[in-house]
Amino acid sequence: ACVFTAPGIPMIFQGQEFMEDKWFQDTDPLDWQRAEQLGGIVQLYSDLIQLRLNRNGTSRGLTGQHIDTFHLDHDNKLLAYHRWQDGGPGDSVVVVLNFANRTLQDYAVAFPAAGEWQLRFDSHYAGYDESFEGQVSGAVTAVSTQNGSKVAKINIAPYSAIIYSQ
Repeated sequence: ACVFTAPGIPMIFQGQEFMEDKWFQDTDPLDWQRAEQLGGIVQLYSDLIQLRLNRNGTSRGLTGQHIDTFHLDHDNKLLAYHRWQDGGPGDSVVVVLNFANRTLQDYAVAFPAAGEWQLRFDSHYAGYDESFEGQVSGAVTAVSTQNGSKVAKINIAPYSAIIYSQ
């Protein structure tokens, strides 16, 4: 998720999209059966690529070069950043990454604008792998606080990424 939501050209190593488990050797072909066995993981990569290319018209910010890493919580191992091209609805994208081994619930995160933010991607979605515990995230509403920031309370599963846009 970091690779596909960061500025620049996203690059993955061949076979990574179906979790190839061998060392790279140009004399040893990829095990394409893994792509069939791990269809959910292949779908996860496909969904990230769709967002990166703004195929649904909801994530234009991932095609731009702007980034603001606005939230870093070392104690909870959480990182959040804003990506945009020009800014505004359909353009601003918020990416939240949980590097901890626990679910965070009702965790306050600032958003670039007030209003409803739709969940566009949750790497913990059970459809990607049956061993995933299931989705805990959903759409959120960012509200203005007394100091002028716009804050929403999110839920995020362990070791996962969520992506929001308006």
